[in-house]
Amino acid sequence: MDADSLLAYLADELDLDIDGIAPDTLLFSTGMIDSFALVSMMVFLEKAACISIAPTDVRLDNFDSIERILAFVDRAKVPG
Repeated sequence: MDADSLLAYLADELDLDIDGIAPDTLLFSTGMIDSFALVSMMVFLEKAACISIAPTDVRLDNFDSIERILAFVDRAKVPG
């Protein structure tokens, strides 16, 4: 999982204008992504990164920007 594939998902599947989205742009807090889009994005992340997202992981500090999402995905990957 990298920033380019995540941005492509946001553009293609969530129909977001990704021009101007920086790694630290707040996505959920600013309303760019709503709770329905967040659920869809979580399903994408689980499949694309082969991770499992627990309900307790669904917090702004994990999903509110590209850099936070990628950091969460890296932490969630099981070694091996």
